[in-house]
Amino acid sequence: MSGNVALDVVIGLVFVYLLYSLYATIIMEIVSSSFGLRARNLCYALKRMLMDEKEYKNSLVQKFSRLTTSFAQVFGKSTNLTNGSLYESFFSQPYIKYLSSGGLSNKPSYLSAESFSKGIIDSLRSEDPDISLLAGIEQGIMDIPETEPGSSETKRHLQLLLDDANHDLVKFKILLEQWYNDTMDRASGWFKRSTQMILLLIGFGLAIAFNIDTLSIIKRLSTDTDARSKLVEMATHFSEKNAPFINALNADDSTQNNQAIKSRLDSLNNIKSLLEEDIKKSQNVLASDWNISDSLYCYVETRPAQSLHKDYKQVSLGGLNAAVHRSIDTKILKGILPNDIQEGVVKISPLRYKLSYAFSYDHFLGYLMTALALSLGAPFWFDLLNKLVKLRGSKTISSEGDAKSGSGTSGSAVSNRTILNRAG
Repeated sequence: MSGNVALDVVIGLVFVYLLYSLYATIIMEIVSSSFGLRARNLCYALKRMLMDEKEYKNSLVQKFSRLTTSFAQVFGKSTNLTNGSLYESFFSQPYIKYLSSGGLSNKPSYLSAESFSKGIIDSLRSEDPDISLLAGIEQGIMDIPETEPGSSETKRHLQLLLDDANHDLVKFKILLEQWYNDTMDRASGWFKRSTQMILLLIGFGLAIAFNIDTLSIIKRLSTDTDARSKLVEMATHFSEKNAPFINALNADDSTQNNQAIKSRLDSLNNIKSLLEEDIKKSQNVLASDWNISDSLYCYVETRPAQSLHKDYKQVSLGGLNAAVHRSIDTKILKGILPNDIQEGVVKISPLRYKLSYAFSYDHFLGYLMTALALSLGAPFWFDLLNKLVKLRGSKTISSEGDAKSGSGTSGSAVSNRTILNRAG
């Protein structure tokens, strides 16, 4: 132990956050891969580039449309964009179409800037064999449909890029790639915000599923020396053994190619079993595992207290008695039971109990704090854990040094007094 209770409590809490944020990352990767969220984010970014915004006469309708788009963009949708002819033409190009896996989303999750510029040029070029490629592109820009003359921002932007390139095909291609790269830099931020929203929901689900109440954990670690020391020991060991894996999580999600994404998911699945083992150990240390049976046995006679297992307590339920685990909140349990309880087996819903417990006035804040913490991501908590472990190590060394120095000084003082007494 470092001798600093507050520091050890923080280390234990950060370690718990790290374990479950890693678990949330695994779930997030599965969700992202299953629903093709990267491909959908790319589709939304391309829609922003190649489609026009709708014009609303009512400002309130416009704000509502943008609000719904904020949620719909997670799935690659938008409610305030129109004129998708160029967007559809872009994805119908064979060169772009065959970059996808052919799955449910049928859209690629990654495009290079060169692929984008080639797809745009192929979408714009005229099929007339009698004109040059540049003339065909100029004609293609002119032929982009508009709801009203001069209303298409995409058409105007492409024309400006062509003018900036002085109608040079190579320069135009370079400007298209620069436009794509600039947009993808912003799309990376869009994807991170979207995943953070999903991570917040996953984090709240994990907090309830594993009973991770931040306030209860702090209270337990502050008072239980044994639990605190075990958790700090687990945290120190984990930080030393898993640095390469955590560092791999810092890769930019939205710009990875398909092979890199698959490799990332495989590495997460490889550590899943080890992570579940560490989670089980932490639950044992914190005694945070839910101990809820799907049924209770109610009886009339009073069972002697000494006949009950030490982990169970006797609860009075409408004139009857039942033995329940000590971790059960009796008040919440009574709230989910029927009023007319009869002697014998009474079926209860563990999920209903957990939800009632989590959303109760006394516990909701603790679960919400956990969900917000997990949404910050595993790399954040791993960096913080490393710093705290190093700080704890330096304090331990400093304390040992001070103790040795103090004992040496004390011994020297005793020796000097002995000499003076003899001299006297």
